[in-house]
Formats: sequence, structure tokens, C-alpha cells
Amino acid sequence: MATQQKGDFMNKFMLMLAVLALFSLNAKEWKDISYYEKDAPVQGDLAYRTERCKLDLRVPDRRTKFPTLVWFHGGGIKKGSKKIAPLINTQAVAVAAVNYRLSPRAQCPDYIYDAAAAVAWVIKNIEKFGGDPKQVYVSGISAGGYLTAMVTLDKRYLATFGVSNMQIAGAFPISGQMSTHFQILNERRAKDPSVRDFMIDEYAPIYHAAKETPPMTLLAGDSNLDWPARVEENQLLAMRMKRVYKNEKVVFYSIPGTNHGTCTRPSLAIVNDILCKISQKVSQINK
Repeated sequence: MATQQKGDFMNKFMLMLAVLALFSLNAKEWKDISYYEKDAPVQGDLAYRTERCKLDLRVPDRRTKFPTLVWFHGGGIKKGSKKIAPLINTQAVAVAAVNYRLSPRAQCPDYIYDAAAAVAWVIKNIEKFGGDPKQVYVSGISAGGYLTAMVTLDKRYLATFGVSNMQIAGAFPISGQMSTHFQILNERRAKDPSVRDFMIDEYAPIYHAAKETPPMTLLAGDSNLDWPARVEENQLLAMRMKRVYKNEKVVFYSIPGTNHGTCTRPSLAIVNDILCKISQKVSQINK
């Protein structure tokens, strides 16, 4: 019986991948778009910024006014590379997959500015590709989840590029660190070994909890399987926003039975469902 159930699950999973592959055939794609404007303020290594700060954009074919998801990869701010988010139906939703500068060649807050510059570029330019600039969403896994939360909650970063954080239609951080990111602490510890391994300061999303924020859906794995305290940090941010600041635009999900890596796909399935419903409503209005 267990073998049969496993076989049924794998058959359904492979069918879903085949359907998503067909979706990608009905989409247009642009590679390696530089997202920093020429007159943008310089933060950190300019040569590295020019080399690294690019995005890939995949948009639905023969559709307009579609929502767009800006997607940040994970990797502890030390590694990783842009890749179109899996499980997102790009026949209905555009995806911008972003590269940002990595530590130690980049230092805090270079990569946070990169994330903000990428979001700002999409908001300013997605209409040229057929998308709705008022329907730009942000998501990422792990380090990408941290960057998602930072550019959504700390208004200073997007303001640098002439955009308000309130122009983000919604954010979906996936298993992101909500205290000050450990790689930022590693950078500080390289100069001062006494730096502690946990901190909440201006580089912690929790520090920027407030009443007026874009809608935010926090996603994480199982508290017994995800990284230690990762689920609880996300829950703390959600509770501070809801209970302390009376912010009703925040939702928290813990995905049972998943760890830091395996929570990505079920989390993106939730994101995909939300964005496809929005896309469907827009399509019906435009008929």
C-alpha cells in the first residue's frame, strides 16, 4: 500500500512538472538585464555591482496587466545564483529572478541595496513588458527571504531608488532570518571576534515591524525540522505586527513535515495559488 501511495504521489508530481514545462513554453524571457540605473548612487564595489546585479525576466505571452513576482535565491548571502522560481505558473504570472552581490566580496548593506534596486527596476519597468506595476510581489528563500523582508519593511532602501515600499503589492519571505542575518554578524566578527551570534538591530526585519506595511505572508518549515528558531523568528515578527502594531495584513504559515530546504516548494505552491487567482481576476476584468 505504501509503495502504491508513493507511486501515485510521484506520478502526480511528474504530471505537475510536465504541466509547468508547458506553461514555460507560453512565456517570453529576457536574460541578464542590468537593474541598476546609470545614475544610481554607488554602494560598495561598483565593478562587482556591474558584473553581478542582473535579473532574468519571464513574462506570460499574449497577456497584459499580469502580476509579477520578484524572486531572490538563497545561499546564506555567500553563494547562489538567479533561477526562475519553481512552481510559478509563468503563463499567468511574470517572474524576475535576481542576482545580488555576495559576501565577503560585498559587505552589508550592499546586497540589501541590490535587492531594493531590483524591486524598484521591476516596479518602474514591468509595464513595458505588459505587466501591472501595481501588482509587483516579492519573495525569496532563506537569504532571499531575509532580503524580501528587509526591502519590504525598511522603507529607506527602496526610497533610495525613488520608490516607496508601499508600492510592493505583497511579500512572501520563505524561511528567512528575521533577526540580523548571520552573515552580517560573520562580517562583523571578522573585525571583532567578540560579536555575538544573535542580534536585533537595524539590519533585522523584526526591528522594522510596524502598523503600515505592505501585505506580508511569512512562510517557514516545521518548527522541529527547519533551522533552529527560524520558525519562531518568523512567528515573532508576525505576532509583533499583529498584536503590538495591530497590523492585519500579515499572515504566518508553518509547513508541517518540511525542513529549511523542503519547505520551498509547498510555500511556492501557496504563492502561486494566490498570484494565479489575482491574474485570473484581471483576465476576467479585461475580457
